[in-house]
Parts: sequence; C-alpha cells; structure tokens
Amino acid sequence: MKDISKKILITFVLQIAYQNIFYILLIPEIYTISIIVLYLITNHVIALTDALIRPLPKERNPSKIFDFLLLLIFFLAPFFLIAAYYENKLLISSILPFWDNLIVSYIGFVIYLSAGIFIIVGRVQLGKFGSGELITEEGHKLYTEGVYKYIRNPMYSGALFAVIGFCLVFRSIITLLLLPIIYLLLFKMRIDEEERLLYEAFGEEFTNYKKKSKKLIPFIY
Repeated sequence: MKDISKKILITFVLQIAYQNIFYILLIPEIYTISIIVLYLITNHVIALTDALIRPLPKERNPSKIFDFLLLLIFFLAPFFLIAAYYENKLLISSILPFWDNLIVSYIGFVIYLSAGIFIIVGRVQLGKFGSGELITEEGHKLYTEGVYKYIRNPMYSGALFAVIGFCLVFRSIITLLLLPIIYLLLFKMRIDEEERLLYEAFGEEFTNYKKKSKKLIPFIY
C-alpha cells in the first residue's frame, strides 16, 4: 500500500502537476479544446497506470548519460506540447490549412491511445522484471512470449509511436519531423545497453531470440 501511495504521489507531482502548471500559465486556452483535453486526460491515465504496474527495483544500475538525457526530456516535455500548439496556431493553420484538420488530430489520438495500451501490455507481460532498470535480478528469465515474441522493446516502440500520435493531435509538422528522431536516438542508446546486458546474462539464448524478433517495429526493424 505504501508503494502504491508513493507511485501515485510521484506521478501526480512530477508529471501531472508539473506539466499542467506550464499549460495553465502559458496556454490556458487548450483546456477549451476537446481533443486536447481528451489527449491530456489519456496521457495522465496512461502515465499513472504505467507507474502503478511498474515494479520498484531492488537495486539500481544507473546509466549516467541516458538518465541525464531522459531527465532533460522529462523537464522539456511540457514545452514540446507548447511548441507544437503554437506551431499549429501560428504556422500550420495559415500555411497548410489542409493539414489543420480535426481528422488529423483524431488519427493522432488513436495512434497515441494504441501506443499507450501497447506500453501497458508490454509492462504487464514482463511482470516483476519490468522495472526498466539495467539489471538482471535473481531468477531473471528471458521473456519471449506475448508481444515480446515479435518485438524486443515494446515499451520503447509504444513510446515512439505515442510521440508520433502526440504530434498529429496538435497537427504540427516541425515537431513531427524532430521529436521522433530525438526519441529514436535516445531509445537506441538505451536498447544497445540493455541488449548488451541481456547477451551477457543469457548468451546464445538471447542471440537466437534476436534472430526471431525485431528491435522496435514488428516485422520491419
């Protein structure tokens, strides 16, 4: 019960409250736009759900560069949304009116929601080994069933598609071109570290698994 309360408090303060303070101060009008409100609610629900089911690690093996970049992305997250909003308002709506269509936003929301569900499914299937830390715990097994049968990093895949969905919700193009690349580079750095650790722990078993699965995009990459 103590862990659950801690997770709820951390998620509320560091994500929900932190982000919405900037939105209230800088772009309060977004709370009158139904698709954006729907996106925000979904974003917070997915974040809280992920936090609740993510096991707390017994130990840590920090990756200094990755942890720093992840923290930087976290603190910049509300400004990505603000930038996407103003990009649409000041540029897209006047230069590319055909793109400034609610259909684009709803397609983006469906992609975002699907990606969020994919992340949750991946976390649930990984069970007690889904803390996200660079460690192999006692009794650690290489999980290769469910979504992991086809893709080795569903949480990162889901997050990458969630970023694409987010950009479409706000009908932005510059953000759509830049953000996925930033996240892809960040995730690749982490995946390389994780896969090196898994190879050290499981050897040929992991090598054979790599041959049968994809890194980020099912059947493609």
